[in-house]
Amino acid sequence: MRLLIVEDDRKVAGFLEQGFIEERFEVDLAHDGHEAIALALAARYDLILMDFMLPGRSGPEVVAQLRQAGKTTPVLMLTARDDPRDVRAAMDAGADGYVTKPFRINV
Repeated sequence: MRLLIVEDDRKVAGFLEQGFIEERFEVDLAHDGHEAIALALAARYDLILMDFMLPGRSGPEVVAQLRQAGKTTPVLMLTARDDPRDVRAAMDAGADGYVTKPFRINV
């Protein structure tokens, strides 16, 4: 599977990247909204993990633009924001799921 991780915190991005590579995923990283849009439009991904708060464009704005461009890649929002209004904004933009940080990965 090919995965796009969109996370501005480089430490968190590296942690996620390492975990998915160990599980044999192909992983690309984007650290802001503009880079995420460029990568997602240029390549085919099986899943996009998207932070909510990003430099340039927010996660929901990125998802909305991808959906408007016809991209149907599943998007899972990964964020510290757990306000129901934020969840609704992400889902209304076209996200497929929403997971709040912190989270644990059990191996």
